[in-house]
Amino acid sequence: MEINENLVPETGAENVDATTTEEIVEQVTEPAAIYTEEQFHEKVNEAAGKRAARKEAKLRKKYDEEYGGLVDVLKKGTGLNTVGEITSALKEFYEGKGVEFSPKPEFSERDTEILARAEADEIIGEGFDEVIEEAERLKAKGAQNMTPREKALFVKLAEHINKIETSRELDKIGVPKDVYESDDFKTFKSKFEGSRTPITEIYDIYTKTQPKKEIKPMGSIKSTAIEGGVKDYYTPDEISRMSEEDLANPEVWKAVRRSMTSK
Repeated sequence: MEINENLVPETGAENVDATTTEEIVEQVTEPAAIYTEEQFHEKVNEAAGKRAARKEAKLRKKYDEEYGGLVDVLKKGTGLNTVGEITSALKEFYEGKGVEFSPKPEFSERDTEILARAEADEIIGEGFDEVIEEAERLKAKGAQNMTPREKALFVKLAEHINKIETSRELDKIGVPKDVYESDDFKTFKSKFEGSRTPITEIYDIYTKTQPKKEIKPMGSIKSTAIEGGVKDYYTPDEISRMSEEDLANPEVWKAVRRSMTSK
């Protein structure tokens, strides 16, 4: 078997010399692009969109290869346009011939909730992009066309998306995680469900409803030494914390002078 020599790239010394060491270093050390936070998120969303498009194209290709020919035959044979219409028509036809089909399994509301939660956890485990993609798919399908399980799944995914976006916004303004994940804040936030109030505004309102912490000023001699009686000796730190009212007390003033001159 002969190998076409024209397909083999030349690696002679002349090609090495064509690119100088300085040019190679310049290419390698070229500074990477620096993005703003907004540009970074745009890049991430763009990449996620491309990844979703590739995934959809791959699934569509596989579907067309396996079922495309069959669907075309059934469309022409039945005169119907969608897979749903064809399925209903064929089922009705064969039921007329005495064929019995097993009914779809019916789940209780509790079972549906458990299955939806398990599926949501699996999608969440695959990453936030997967959560967004599946939520958008269900949204495009429409609530009227969703099964009970899909509706429950959509609610779970929407709750997760809201939680992530809420934490991101509050992190930006420096709100501690233990605060915005506290039961107290969650209860307060629930009062705004259905409104378009930004989460940062909700937090601002929340802080204004919280009782102000009592800040006690550094203790003065009035609240310590004077109320308990004038001391014979005061340390420099105690003297520095005395108020004018403290020093106006003659007995305190004498004790301060005595403390300042004593060794």
